[in-house]
Amino acid sequence: MEKTRGYKLNSKKITLEFEHNPYETEIFSPKKVSSKTIVFPIFNYQTNKQYIDLIYALVDRGVKVITINLLNRGDRVLFFNYYYTAFDALLEDLHSRKIIGKEKEELIILGIGIGANLASYCNFNKSQTVKISKIVLISPVNRYKGEYRISKEVSRFKIPTYIYYGQFDKVTDVNTRYSIFQSGKDNPNVHFTCYPATGHYLYYSGPLSMELEKLYRNSEFDLLIGETKKNKNPFLPSEVQLNESFFNHLMNVVNDIPNRKRIALLSDVCPQFINGVDIVVGLLKKELEKLGYETYVVALWKKYADFNLLPDDHYIPVIASYAKMVKGHKELFMLKTFNYQGNAKMLSMFGFDYLHLHTEYSMSQVAIELSKMTGIKMPYTYHTIWKMYYEHKFGALLGDITYQTAKALLFNKVYKECPTIIVPSKKSYDILKQESSAKDVRIFPSPVNNERFVLSKEDREKVAKLKVKYNLKGKKVLGYVGRVSAEKNITEIIYNISQIVGEIPNLVFMIVGAGDAIPALQKYARKLKVEDHIIYVGQISNEEMKCYYSMFDVFVTASNFETQGLTFFEAATMGTLIVAKKDKALDGIFEDEYNAYIYENLPQWIERIEKALFGDSRRVIENAKSTVKKYSPDKWAKQMEKIYLELNPPPKTNKK
Repeated sequence: MEKTRGYKLNSKKITLEFEHNPYETEIFSPKKVSSKTIVFPIFNYQTNKQYIDLIYALVDRGVKVITINLLNRGDRVLFFNYYYTAFDALLEDLHSRKIIGKEKEELIILGIGIGANLASYCNFNKSQTVKISKIVLISPVNRYKGEYRISKEVSRFKIPTYIYYGQFDKVTDVNTRYSIFQSGKDNPNVHFTCYPATGHYLYYSGPLSMELEKLYRNSEFDLLIGETKKNKNPFLPSEVQLNESFFNHLMNVVNDIPNRKRIALLSDVCPQFINGVDIVVGLLKKELEKLGYETYVVALWKKYADFNLLPDDHYIPVIASYAKMVKGHKELFMLKTFNYQGNAKMLSMFGFDYLHLHTEYSMSQVAIELSKMTGIKMPYTYHTIWKMYYEHKFGALLGDITYQTAKALLFNKVYKECPTIIVPSKKSYDILKQESSAKDVRIFPSPVNNERFVLSKEDREKVAKLKVKYNLKGKKVLGYVGRVSAEKNITEIIYNISQIVGEIPNLVFMIVGAGDAIPALQKYARKLKVEDHIIYVGQISNEEMKCYYSMFDVFVTASNFETQGLTFFEAATMGTLIVAKKDKALDGIFEDEYNAYIYENLPQWIERIEKALFGDSRRVIENAKSTVKKYSPDKWAKQMEKIYLELNPPPKTNKK
């Protein structure tokens, strides 16, 4: 959203007396006459400046805002019921003064914290002298009595009520919030929603509040709305920014714009770690958003990690700790979280319409609890062949024991609770059908985001610099992209290179990615005396990936571990030749000498590498490009959408 600067709010103040207590009513009017009026009970003279950014943003978008503020806080009566009747009386007073209740006026009650609790108890003038259009309650809490209720008048007068919470808003604990959710979830007039990480609104503590007052005075109440991870306002720290996603949702409610359906993609892979699952989930999120869905990635998040590192405010972090048994394996470093029910309760209040599971571990247990709480049936995408993974990671015996334990404790539960399982290839389909009792298994190969693999002028300049950096002038470059771990069988490529480097001395092998196998590969390369021909790039961003593919003469892999091989699709999209070991994951997609070079043994590998490096392979490259174009992201997302609707069909309406 664009920020508005350079003018002060237009307002006038009226002091009201009720039972010897003074209340200050301030009326903030937009430049243009509006039919929408928000009454905002604050009831705390110290907080007005803390809410001014929300008031400013609403007024800037054409909404009239009326705040009600208790002035004499020190002398106030401490009987909470008094304030419920006070709010009723204040609304009546505003109506008698013709400040509210005008013809065709849409009157909205907006409350935050204590103000939300007060507004929720209001009798809303039983005679309905003052017509309430809707109620918006943000983090309603009663700190005095530790309780909360949804007013009977919400049902009596069928007033639409929207209750918002922030994931970590520090106002009420999860169990209290969940009890509120349960009390209203079956009420057709009550709608719940939640916002991740930095919350839906502002968070203040200690000296920050005092500092803000000074900053507000200096900045003339500039609009604060911005991204949660970046501070666009030079005056204020990021902790006090209004969540843009929340504000847009709030404006939709104010303007009666139907909110989009919400989807949660649940994964153990946090956005800081790049692998195939992260790439697929990120692409699905993007494509579902194009279809009009409000899509969130729910992923594990390292305890105490900075939320500013989240890609945007549509990532919901679930706090996790290190799993000690796998501490050396960075790709598994956040598997430990056992608060399944607590996290599921928190997630239930986000108001998801659909769930899609992308993991078998910690988040799967959270997702299963969430599915039970909400009644939402979820599909599960099978990304990893765990039996092979554990055998490569821990050896045949320990790997099998680990796999069977994980299968008994986790995998079987996922297979049972998810009615539909999605796999990316015939290979993974056959393995899953053999290893589980799953009935509805569907093959949908994951596509590539074509937009990510178009080289701009700036990208080409970057490629030129990278070639200088890695001294690639006059070199023949073989490249690998992916996780650097034992099951990827990179040692075979290094061995094969050692057999031909004498004939092709300008040959180099670039390994792009991170993983625990790098020290072993370095040792193996030294043993074969080819260490000078190996370049370890390390982990790079998704945005940089296209630059590296474009530097490869050939993309090579010897892995038999892939469920699909997303990197094959990426290489083909970039027009990079593929030389790969024969594997069932490639069946029906990549064919030898048609759109790739497929080998089974060393002599075949040498023959195909020579063809790739020195022959005419233009036809193979073009065929590969045509092949991956068949698997378009938009078509794939629509297939996922169809599954969500099959599992959770919309309620039937009675046609007259």
